[in-house]
Amino acid sequence: MKINLLTVCTNVYPVEYARKLITKVVNTSKLDIIPYCITDRPEEVWRFATPIVQTNKHILGWWNKILTYGPDMPEGWNLYMDLDIVVQQNFDEEIMWAVKNDPKGESITCVSDAINWMNNRFSSSWMMHKPGMQTHIYDLFMDKYHTIQEFPGGDQVWVGLEVKPKIIYIDEKFPNLKKNLKFDLGEKVFGEWSFPFQIPNNIKLVDCGGQPKPHDLELLPYIKQNWHDV
Repeated sequence: MKINLLTVCTNVYPVEYARKLITKVVNTSKLDIIPYCITDRPEEVWRFATPIVQTNKHILGWWNKILTYGPDMPEGWNLYMDLDIVVQQNFDEEIMWAVKNDPKGESITCVSDAINWMNNRFSSSWMMHKPGMQTHIYDLFMDKYHTIQEFPGGDQVWVGLEVKPKIIYIDEKFPNLKKNLKFDLGEKVFGEWSFPFQIPNNIKLVDCGGQPKPHDLELLPYIKQNWHDV
């Protein structure tokens, strides 16, 4: 089955982040993964993904994820992933469950936010949806994006609390699909984050959102093997 993998690499993110994520997803999956990257640097991206050129320089940071709901996305099932997710192993089972569970693609399937940030469960770090089904989110944003980008908490809080689309939380079925490095796996010791050197082998994805980023975590074997060595 064909799955379009969507990523966003704009502003300050190095293109190498997109390459590593895409390479790891493609190499671990048995599905037909077609990679795309919404980017302001298509001349660097084309070697490993089809660039979708981001021409509006006024859309900043995580707000570029709203473009994945737009009318110009590839046809079929779209899987969006944040660039700071580190793939540990194949997660085809979860992808296929999302497809079969919502065959018309009327909802956004996502993983719950690790800390219910700002009283919002919806997270935009891992999402599956079909093009054309969520364009109302894109239209609302593009109509007033200058002011919406000031919304506290960013794109996922605005979508979750203001737009309120139909959402399916895949972690209710697959709790180990994605774990947050800090809030699920780490702990604070004397005010500093401490991370385990080993994680359970049933965890599919490790989310390194925020700080530290994967490039800072070479001493963790599961980050080195699945990100630094990719």
